[in-house]
Parts: sequence; structure tokens; C-alpha cells
Amino acid sequence: MLPASPTKSIDPNLTSIVAKIEQQNPGLSVLAARQFRLAVRQTPLEVAVSEPREFNVLEEFILRAAIEFVPAPTLTELADLLGLDEIFVKSTATNLANLDTLEIGATGEISIAPQGRNFFDKGGVSQAQVRSIYAVSDPLNQTISFHFEPLAAETTDLPDLADLISLQHQIADFADLSIAEIQPLIQASGLGIHVPESGKIVSKCDVIGDDLDVWQTVSIYVLLDAIEHQTTIQVRQGKKILETASNLLNELVSQQKLALNDLYESSENATLQEAEIIPQPKTRKQTSKKKRKETESGNK
Repeated sequence: MLPASPTKSIDPNLTSIVAKIEQQNPGLSVLAARQFRLAVRQTPLEVAVSEPREFNVLEEFILRAAIEFVPAPTLTELADLLGLDEIFVKSTATNLANLDTLEIGATGEISIAPQGRNFFDKGGVSQAQVRSIYAVSDPLNQTISFHFEPLAAETTDLPDLADLISLQHQIADFADLSIAEIQPLIQASGLGIHVPESGKIVSKCDVIGDDLDVWQTVSIYVLLDAIEHQTTIQVRQGKKILETASNLLNELVSQQKLALNDLYESSENATLQEAEIIPQPKTRKQTSKKKRKETESGNK
């Protein structure tokens, strides 16, 4: 491990992680470790989830009666035949009608609905429930994820990473996507609400609120490989290494769209000292992120 150097720029909150990196990787020296804030976009959604279930005994009897009895029986007649309270039979029949399997006439006579025979033959029906979820677009990790609970906003008392690099979301507006485009994204998230092989299907998805920018914290490390004599960037969220984000920042450095000195604390003395060991790119493009609504701790 290289000896400690006064040119290092380490955020005090990251010293323990820096020490562990250098301890576990004797050939590496952490030249800089700095925290930034990153705005991820959160979109509230409401989805309809269809899931198959089997008919219970009473439901199966009512459907069989609607198919086989001639003339069509009434609910009152079925209740008398079964020796059950008519209210209980009517409630079950109404539920079947709401599932588009049964039709109830004005005088209480029943008949099978157009799709009812198919459901009856399968022994079950697809029942939908409405769930609220949140889509999160992360422009740095280039991911779309879905969550049952909204993300908690983290501290905003940090420099904005979007002031150094241009960040673009993979999807501009979820309202523009079809259900066929949204389904595989939800399936990949692992929420268990869209699993076609088990019959669970997200059949509808609506945006029910405004997009919000939720601040998250990321840490960026400048690593010097003493053996290869190469400087690389590593991005982490907590202790987790973000491979896609790390590759993106290293690519921006190679394209001279990001200067390594921008990842150091912005003191004149530190910048001058680091200039002695870090090659300076000739040009750097600096862009600012279009502001959207922000969610911060204590502020909306």
C-alpha cells in the first residue's frame, strides 16, 4: 500500500471504507473519496393485478345450475334447493357477476356469461386487485426499479453530481409506455405481482401522481493502482459497488468529459497538489440538470 499523502482528499465520513479498501487491496491507494447527492426520479403508479383462483363449492354449483338447468333457475329457487339463506346465495352470485362469469336477470334468473363457460371448464377465475407501487428511475446506474413503498429522501447538503456530468433517464414518461412495455420491467423488479408462469398478470398500469426527484447519496473514489500505474473511479452506495455507474464515470474521464480534479474537495491548495500526479484532460463539458420537483427531508 502506498504511504499516506498530504495530496489525498478523503471525506471524513468515508475514512473507514477507504481504510478497508486499501487494507484488502495492497496495490491500491485511494487518492480521493467524496460524497455527492444524486436525484432519482420517483413516479407513483397504480396497477391492476389479475390472479387466478379456484371456485368454491357454492360458486361451482351456481355456475353449473346456470349452464345445465332448463329453464334457468332463479336465485330464490337455488336458495330453497340448497337450504341456504337467500342473501348468502345472492351475494355469491353477485360476486360471480362482477367477475364476468354469471349474468343475473331482472327477476333473479341466472345464465352463464359469455366468458363464464370457459372459466367454469378451467375450474377458476381471474380476479383483479389494485396495488400502489412506485417506479424509480436511476440515471447514474441506468436502471428502472419498482417498489411497494416510496423511497426516503436522504441529505441534500452535498454537491450535486449532475453539476459535473450530464445524466439522462432511460424513460422520460411512464405515461407514454404501453402495458406490454411495463410488464417486463415490473417482472424484473421481483415484486412478485407479474409472474405469467403462475398466472399473475399486471393487466393495467396508470400514473397517479407527479414525478418527484428524491435525493440519494453516492460515494465516488479515485483509486491509484501502484502496479499498473493507472487511476480509476469507483462508485459506491454505502458499501455496495455500483459497476454500471463506475464504468460510466471512467468512460467520461477517458472521453475528457469529466476531470478527475472535480472529484476532489474544491480547495485551491488541494487542486494544485493533485495536478502534480493526475493528468489533466484538455477539455471538459459541464452541463446542468433540468430541475424537477424535489423531495427532501422536511421539504416537498
